[in-house]
Amino acid sequence: MATGVLSPLSVRLRTLPPVWRKTVLALALVGILAALRFASLGARVEPPRTIQVQRPLMGTIWNIEVADHGRPEAARHAIDQAYAELVRIDALMSEWKPNSPISQVNAGAGKNPVEVPPELRALLERSKAYGEKSDGTFDITWHGMAQIWHFDDQFVVPSQAAIDAARRNVDFRAIQIDSNRVFLPRAGMSIGLGGIAKGYAVDRASAVLARAGFADTLVDGGGDVLVSGVRDDGAPWRLGIQNPRDEHGTMLGVVRASNKAVVTSGDYERFRIVNGVRYHHIIDPRTGWPATASISVTVIAESAERAVVLCKPIFILGPEKGLAFARAEGVEALIIDPQGKRWSTDGFARVFEGN
Repeated sequence: MATGVLSPLSVRLRTLPPVWRKTVLALALVGILAALRFASLGARVEPPRTIQVQRPLMGTIWNIEVADHGRPEAARHAIDQAYAELVRIDALMSEWKPNSPISQVNAGAGKNPVEVPPELRALLERSKAYGEKSDGTFDITWHGMAQIWHFDDQFVVPSQAAIDAARRNVDFRAIQIDSNRVFLPRAGMSIGLGGIAKGYAVDRASAVLARAGFADTLVDGGGDVLVSGVRDDGAPWRLGIQNPRDEHGTMLGVVRASNKAVVTSGDYERFRIVNGVRYHHIIDPRTGWPATASISVTVIAESAERAVVLCKPIFILGPEKGLAFARAEGVEALIIDPQGKRWSTDGFARVFEGN
């Protein structure tokens, strides 16, 4: 698929660690350019009066941009507060931090219920509801399979027997929630919130900025993006979508957005190819194997949490069932199938400028 020339845009392109690389890249409208060049992936032309701060967190690179409207110090303080909120959520919801409440729930699997903060309990209840809506294609107990799928230099294709054994630990319906007490009834069960917590964190960080009086903002958690208001020049935010079968930084097209979350998932983010077969990180919890009906999905939703969560079921379901699910959930979606064909909802097509 040709990418063409995206003049008059300047693209914020950066190289993330490959294991965390995501695909939605923020674009800035900066005046008429003769051509868009991808020669320097670190290059960024800043619009005037925009404060931008990047920090590593949650295993990825975060970027927050605020149009300061003549209040640069207040904008920087608001960004600091937003990052403090991200740190708080990470400490609460990361399964990789042994002392986090969710790690304590995992440690109690098959043994005892664990009291958790109401905020975490509410997110777990929403996660179970998403699991029901998606017929199990979204399942936070996927983490019970984490030991057999890891895309590092020691990658090996697991056997069907190993997958079958691990899948016995995957069942979101088995999670027991009684008030603020959470219990995983079987030893070996484990909750991983990577498919929802980062989206929730994006929403929370954006809310912090709004409470501080900044309406024109961008919060980007490694490619999970929520934009509010407009750019400082009054134009809508423009978000680039990675071409799933081209080099990093090559755009499939651009989404115009305001007060929306835009999230992309693809089979090119974390993967290994063995004997000509691509094994990637988007696992269908119902089978235990990587999903094969799509190679890339972009979702536009009112909140980052919903966009992040719904991306995976749509990816797993594929073009026809995935678009039907997107319409039922009231979100817009673009699906790229394994042959490279583009499928989209009508609403997505109205805001997408494809190449």
